[in-house]
Amino acid sequence: MHQRKDNSHGFGHGKVLGTTSMGERGQIVIPREAREELDIQPGEKFIVFGNKRKGAVILVKAEMFNRFADFFMSASKKFESMAQAIFDKSTPVSEEDENEPEVAEKE
Repeated sequence: MHQRKDNSHGFGHGKVLGTTSMGERGQIVIPREAREELDIQPGEKFIVFGNKRKGAVILVKAEMFNRFADFFMSASKKFESMAQAIFDKSTPVSEEDENEPEVAEKE
């Protein structure tokens, strides 16, 4: 039986790691518990995502986002080549093409 870890303040696979507020200059302090648990170091860069309608701001470590982008681009190239191979094999030949004799190209 799969045991679920008790996380009454959680969301998805994450959890609430404190609260913060924005200062007059737009700066937000990441709570110590979050910095420690997520190994956030001074000077670390983040990608900022937001959803105005939901009032959400999401920070993702730039390093992690870059790894995801690299993986996605690599996977994308693999999928693109697989799709091309499938397309090449499944491209229907028209009846006109089937009935025409092959002609060698002149040089």
